[in-house]
Amino acid sequence: MRINLKKDEGLRCENCGMKLNENNIYVRIINDKEHYFCCSHCADKFENSLK
Repeated sequence: MRINLKKDEGLRCENCGMKLNENNIYVRIINDKEHYFCCSHCADKFENSLK
């Protein structure tokens, strides 16, 4: 999924806090909501922590 980010949005990985940009963003739908991560490993950890 390609995301166009504004330079000032300042998104960070919801698991590790790494700053995200158009080249390193990973989006996963969890509980019908978009969540933003730096990689699939962080997405997995975040999703598992919700269980």
